[in-house]
Amino acid sequence: MTQAAISKHLKVPERAQLMTRGRDAQRRPYRLRAPMAEASKWLEGYRRFWEESFQGLDVLLEEMKTRGRARTGS
Repeated sequence: MTQAAISKHLKVPERAQLMTRGRDAQRRPYRLRAPMAEASKWLEGYRRFWEESFQGLDVLLEEMKTRGRARTGS
């Protein structure tokens, strides 16, 4: 991907005020704004919820698989 293409794509979150662009000599470093950090913290609770839910599903599916083997004698 060219530098021009990357710059073009980075303008979208910058215009949405999700990122800020600084200036450091020839570089133009981007930084996430604080609201993104807050959103990340908020989403963390949901990530934990879904991880626990999927772990429970894994346990249930393994139990069902084991019961199915026991019934068929495999």
